[in-house]
Amino acid sequence: MVQAGPDSDSPGAAAARLLEVISERFGAGLKGVRPAQAIGASPDADALRRAYLSLLKLTLCDLAGTTTSSVARTWDGRVMSRELAGEDLRLRAAGMDWPLHGLTMVGLARLDDLQERVEAVVADEVPGDLIEAGSWRGGASLLMRATLDSLEGPGREVFVADSFQGFPEVDGERTAGYDLPTDLAGVDFLAVSQEEVAQTFARLGVDRDVTFVPGFFQDTLPGLAGRRWAIVRLDGDTYESTRVALEALYPGLSVGGYLIVDDYVMLGECRAAVDDFRAAHRIIEPIEQIDWCAVRWRRESEPDAAATTARPGVQAPKRTSPKPVERHPRARVPSVHELEVRHELNALKEQLAEAEARLRDAEAQVRRLEGSPLIGPTRWLRTAIKRRRGVAR
Repeated sequence: MVQAGPDSDSPGAAAARLLEVISERFGAGLKGVRPAQAIGASPDADALRRAYLSLLKLTLCDLAGTTTSSVARTWDGRVMSRELAGEDLRLRAAGMDWPLHGLTMVGLARLDDLQERVEAVVADEVPGDLIEAGSWRGGASLLMRATLDSLEGPGREVFVADSFQGFPEVDGERTAGYDLPTDLAGVDFLAVSQEEVAQTFARLGVDRDVTFVPGFFQDTLPGLAGRRWAIVRLDGDTYESTRVALEALYPGLSVGGYLIVDDYVMLGECRAAVDDFRAAHRIIEPIEQIDWCAVRWRRESEPDAAATTARPGVQAPKRTSPKPVERHPRARVPSVHELEVRHELNALKEQLAEAEARLRDAEAQVRRLEGSPLIGPTRWLRTAIKRRRGVAR
């Protein structure tokens, strides 16, 4: 997530700066985004299926209406929303922002590709269930379930793994400069409860064969060892979350199955975790880029036994159980306009306070002068001068 700007900026200036930064860093991805348009329906069953899924993807991204709302962040973790319309809707279509009401941060290209991967594993009869590790509001997992429901084939389960309480607290010494885990841990907006996500699945009619895996990855994903997967989708952002998910889930990925990593291109920590894991396990399948942010590869062979066998005397790193951050009750996200008015009001209050302070200082100075022992002679002298001027005239 690109932050909006320094705290000294007004909210309006910060929001405008955010769009400039996005255009500078991800301009190519923004220009290449596909139109936010659904496929029209026809009597053909497969065409109806595709029309349903295309409309569902627009709904998940909150792009079915004429406008949508995007959430920006300040450097100190505060969030604010602004309306997107017209050409600015490309920002949401590309998945370059946090949606205020949308059910996924994933843009249309990533959702299109995810649908195609699900269709591919079903068509190729790749064995296994599907899992997303890092689901937020559950939109991508929901699309996987809806796509499966629209296809004929053996029953498969969709696993939705998330802490459902945001990123964990960061212990120990912080790294110098920007620290991604510390930054993300402080954002309450990322904490969405399991109950809310489950209600969304039920509301959209895709709550059959869905298993929720609540808790931090270090505590939950190792318990899924031994399961067979056709698709593993990772959206954990940080090095530790990505590495834990790979170690727990990749051994169960079937040949012909897909490993999808959401933030490989954008986040250096995520990319390092993937690259380190691939090197350690001698994974040579080519990485294919999906859009400006995500990548995937398809498993072509069973793992090399030598690469997966622990060397003598080498132990896996011990991981402590993460601690949840104490969250504030969910608060309404204010609009940029509201914060701009509040910013102006605070500026006026500061100016008023400064003027009142100067007035108090002036009044105190007058009182000191009036209480001076020279005040009497000074008044007499002024009166005498005035009288003399009158006589002279």
